[in-house]
Amino acid sequence: MFRAVFIAVLFCLMGLTQACFAAVSLSVNPADGSNSLRFNRVPNAQMDNKEEIHIRINSSNGGQYQVFQRILEPIENEKGDALNLQAIGTQTLSNSNSSGTLYLQNSDHLSMGDQLLYSSSQEGTSDSFIIGYSLDRSLINASGSFRGRLVFTVRGMGNASSDQVTIDVFLETSPSLKVMIKAARQSNRVHIQGTDTSEKTADSVNISFSGNTGQEIRIYQEIESMPQNETEEELGTDVIQLDAQGQTEGLRIQDPGRLNPGRTLIYSSNKDEDDFIIYFLVNPEQIQTQDAGSYVGRIKYIVQTDQNSQEFPMGLQFDLPPVFTMNVTTPPGGVSFSHVLANSPPQDKEVLVTVLSNLHKPYQVIQDLQSDMTNSQGKQFDSRYFNVQVEIPPGQRGQTDFVEFSQVKTGEYPIYSSDAKGSGVTFKVEYRLQGYDQMSPGDFLAPIRLSLNQK
Repeated sequence: MFRAVFIAVLFCLMGLTQACFAAVSLSVNPADGSNSLRFNRVPNAQMDNKEEIHIRINSSNGGQYQVFQRILEPIENEKGDALNLQAIGTQTLSNSNSSGTLYLQNSDHLSMGDQLLYSSSQEGTSDSFIIGYSLDRSLINASGSFRGRLVFTVRGMGNASSDQVTIDVFLETSPSLKVMIKAARQSNRVHIQGTDTSEKTADSVNISFSGNTGQEIRIYQEIESMPQNETEEELGTDVIQLDAQGQTEGLRIQDPGRLNPGRTLIYSSNKDEDDFIIYFLVNPEQIQTQDAGSYVGRIKYIVQTDQNSQEFPMGLQFDLPPVFTMNVTTPPGGVSFSHVLANSPPQDKEVLVTVLSNLHKPYQVIQDLQSDMTNSQGKQFDSRYFNVQVEIPPGQRGQTDFVEFSQVKTGEYPIYSSDAKGSGVTFKVEYRLQGYDQMSPGDFLAPIRLSLNQK
């Protein structure tokens, strides 16, 4: 009986010894040969960093086991800012194992909780597999040097043993390039008025950037469509001028320049941050060539580095109100003649007339002499000795019947007629008064009125 008990105890001890020496162990090796999961400095938001870890499980107990991963220590930068875990994707690589079942074959993000990666066969055969990690730069919410820890755990089913391996996670990110471009009056539209002839009144586009990290940055302005009015007439390229303001050597607009169709480089530098303003000014000498109305087009700004390109489209509108005005500059005292005697030399008085019009319709300048001139005693001046001449300078359009001195008659009549397009003009009207025999001397004031009429 003693022998039977001894044999039973011996078998029991042998079974216990076998259980005690049965083991499952884990080895974790990053593919780059290091002992950590390290993401190099990420160059830009359009490139992903990808890393791999090779995991091997040695099992000698013949029992099924499972492999898990989780974040052991939060991934934080030197300021204590936690990394957005959505930025790191993780996924096992299909067919990288020999037996058992791979989990997490669809990409997911890292988690503080256990993530099942692998489950062995029932026999608990030793195996290996690969797990990948990808970094989405666009989801990183802070910059700096990040550090954290991952833990991998293999657990035997039932009473089998387990094992753990921890590795450090390192991640370096540069400050991301941040660009702000918006118009002053309306953030998404440049709205220019016909009176915007100076920077004090003109609409503008404010441009600023930061986080460039020393790479060359280029900013272009592109006119996608030149402004057109409701009749599809295009705005002249000389009507709008560009000017820039900013304490920076990167500006490529040095003096007011025309609004060129297509793409134009307006800024380039290697500065980490900068800001400047683009003004849209109206050239008063050119608006006369444009019909009144609202001109609508499209403009965009393109910000480029070697790894990145961003576009900022916006509307472009120019409102030109109707203009039909005349400015008359008379000599001091008006068209008046003093101390006129019979033998006095002729006296000339010059009047300058300027007409501005964008209506593109023909017009006339009308002269109205309401009555013949008289002196202080009421004595009438003979109008045969009061003459007018109109001088239209070279390059100015239009015509007159008074190319030589002719008598000024009472009543209304045109002294200037525009061309068929109603072009603006500046011309001179010269009035001459000549004394004559048996006249009543004195001072004479011509009651002349000039007016502007459309044909």
